[in-house]
Amino acid sequence: MASSSRLTEADVHAACVSIAEQGERPTALTLLDKLGRGSLTTITKYLNSWNASDEAKVLGAETLPAIVKLPPELTKDGEELIKKIWSIAKGIADEELDIQRDALKQAELATHSKVEEAFKFSEAQAMKIERLEDVLSDLKDELAEEQNNHAKTVTQLNEAEKANVGLSKDNDQLRHEISELKKQVSTLEEGNKAALQEKQDLLKEHAAALKQKDTEIRAFDIQVHELKTSLDSVVTSNDQFKSDLKSRESELAGRTIELEKLSVRHEAAVAELNTLKTDLAAAKKATAGAEKLVANLEGQLGVYKALDTSGKDKKG
Repeated sequence: MASSSRLTEADVHAACVSIAEQGERPTALTLLDKLGRGSLTTITKYLNSWNASDEAKVLGAETLPAIVKLPPELTKDGEELIKKIWSIAKGIADEELDIQRDALKQAELATHSKVEEAFKFSEAQAMKIERLEDVLSDLKDELAEEQNNHAKTVTQLNEAEKANVGLSKDNDQLRHEISELKKQVSTLEEGNKAALQEKQDLLKEHAAALKQKDTEIRAFDIQVHELKTSLDSVVTSNDQFKSDLKSRESELAGRTIELEKLSVRHEAAVAELNTLKTDLAAAKKATAGAEKLVANLEGQLGVYKALDTSGKDKKG
């Protein structure tokens, strides 16, 4: 990408016209002072092309004095008049120096080759400086882009910190809820133990009752003729007991259905926990502890499933 301040031939020619219109002959130094940029080599090259142009011939650039500069001792009020007198006097002095110029031209021819070499070296240095200016401009653009990216990154980091604060609050809420669930699970475990003990007692009583009924039936068979009335009563009792057994079987079937419903609820709870795990894992490494607690909660919900079934059996 080219530098926006690179000196062009048109810029040098315009400066030459401006200086010539002030009654001065443009030189490389006066052009450098007026333009404020560029190299002497580049300015000299464009000055030579202007001196050879028709515009320079019309303005009589060759006949103009090289520099019209008044001594600092002269006052400003008479500056214009003194400038004209100074120009006339310098013109007369220039005529006297023409003879000396001829001699100097001979010396100039002798040193022309060296000047050419210096000119080429200066031109190469000027081109190198222009390339470095291009590189510097590119680097400035890259720096501006990096600064812009840095500002965007800082904004994103600030937003991420805000989101992290919200996630930390959510994590604390989850920990509190998990603690409450642990308490509920502990309560259910105690209830489950009591229900299991009650169930075992009922099974023992039921087995003892069945054994006793079998003994009674065998005794009634022996005394069938003597205790027919008692036998009818026992048969009635036995039928009532069978009815109770059927009722218990019906209750067991109902509990089985409730167990299946509880399994569906458990699967939904597991799916919800998996979703929570995914959200917590994407938040940050700081939520890894919450994932472990959620995984623990999943196992505890499995225990809750068994405990809930046992609790319903106990109620039945």
